[in-house]
Amino acid sequence: MRVIRFHMVALPLFLGIVGCGSKSDSVTPVGTGGKVGTGGTIGSGGVRTDPSTGGAGVATGGRGSDTGGQGPGSGGSVGSGGAPVTGGVMVSGGNLVTGGANGSGGKLATGGVTGSGGAIGSGGAPTDASVAGGSTAGIDAGKDGATVSGGAVGSGGVAGTGGSTIIAATPPMGWNSWNNFGCNPSESLIKGTADAMVSSGMAAVGYQYVNIDDCWMSGRSSSGELQWDTAKFPGGIPALAEYVHGKGLKLGIYESPSTTTCAGKTGGAGHEAQDAQTFAKWGIDYLKYDHCRTTDMGSFARMGTALKATGRPIVYSINTVYGGGSCVVPPSCSIDATKIANLWRIEFDITNTWKSVTGLIDFDKPLAQYAGPGHWNDPDMLEVGRGMTADEDRAHFGMWAMLAAPLITGNDVTKMSATTKAILTNTDVIAVNQDPLGKQGTLISSSNSLEIWSKQLSGTNVRAVALLNRSGSAASMSVTWAQIGLASGSATVRDLYAQKDLGPSTNSYSATSVPSHGIVMLKIASAP
Repeated sequence: MRVIRFHMVALPLFLGIVGCGSKSDSVTPVGTGGKVGTGGTIGSGGVRTDPSTGGAGVATGGRGSDTGGQGPGSGGSVGSGGAPVTGGVMVSGGNLVTGGANGSGGKLATGGVTGSGGAIGSGGAPTDASVAGGSTAGIDAGKDGATVSGGAVGSGGVAGTGGSTIIAATPPMGWNSWNNFGCNPSESLIKGTADAMVSSGMAAVGYQYVNIDDCWMSGRSSSGELQWDTAKFPGGIPALAEYVHGKGLKLGIYESPSTTTCAGKTGGAGHEAQDAQTFAKWGIDYLKYDHCRTTDMGSFARMGTALKATGRPIVYSINTVYGGGSCVVPPSCSIDATKIANLWRIEFDITNTWKSVTGLIDFDKPLAQYAGPGHWNDPDMLEVGRGMTADEDRAHFGMWAMLAAPLITGNDVTKMSATTKAILTNTDVIAVNQDPLGKQGTLISSSNSLEIWSKQLSGTNVRAVALLNRSGSAASMSVTWAQIGLASGSATVRDLYAQKDLGPSTNSYSATSVPSHGIVMLKIASAP
């Protein structure tokens, strides 16, 4: 069942179709030669004792329960009640890949993967990329030990600063069931999606969360604990979490602060602390908390506090608005989302139309000041592969990357076309989204539906540029170095969708034909 709501939108004005709100870090091997910190032990808080050794070191003061680089406990928990909060936590026991002795903890197994959830801290890129066997210029960030391009360590850390322990230090990447499957999530769907995310290569490029949306729940027990729908999830949510974790991925779930969810299922009103503990016990890694019908905005803050109290690093995504304008901080909002959640919806539910995509881009334009490591503006899930043209899909995905938006796909990843897969797994575009500096791109020029956007990237004098053509016909578009804050002279230019270096250009760059409803994405770097 899909709930229909009509929204009065100030800019632009149109009707938004609402499902369940926004309905709506994947671990790849750590580069060879990377050692696990000093001793590979797991402490409380997970501060890296020696981040220069590959970004995977964890604090001393409390060994894991097993040798061989394995994390403690079953199901990813440390002690009782779930994995410790952020930093250096090796969740649920997988072996780290290749290289290096694990201090007193034994050798690391080759060919293994980080444990279920595989968090090596909540952040941490190496201080010297060379020790990880490659450059941090690939997909850094937010993916708890993700590596790309020959050993760049992700995990949300800022390269060169010794790592970060921030939850969602870069925009979360994953998948959500709502856009394509609505009120019909199931155990088989989630398992099949997790399998496909690995086999398709999505996990390898950073997609990590497999999120169950509305309609998974079925009442509460006599003690008030949430119950899952046993017809849809016969094996239970904890067992499903274990399965997803076993794939090196993480499991997300959905609830609402109302008495019922958007689809009329069991809500969370008045059960924030109890539900947070339940989610942690089940092994949940991501919670989408959806406004629906609540009038109690304080519930968002109570749930945020309750999640932190569990001791498990759970990404917290909230939806506080339905067509009434962005609600981020007072006075336009009764709560301060930046202090409560890791990401917050900015407006109406997305649909698979160009008008919806561009409308959300417009709502996100003035919100760049609120984005940064650990807190992100969320223009809703991706509609790539769900009926728009290939040019529109590329523009949609590219602009979400420029906006530092969460990259949560909503398509059926088990049936992706080659074009959809190529868009969603483009490592150059993903690297823009996952850049550890955490800047949201801004509009620097607009004329006749032709927009130029710029996003500062980590490194010296590096910018991502989007030439966005919102018009009905192809157009020539140019960007000057002065427009993006670079000095005049020569700069190197790379076409990110073509994944091709275009060589040096002086003072400006021109794209002769940007397609209608399309985009050209560039990485421009000038000499220091």
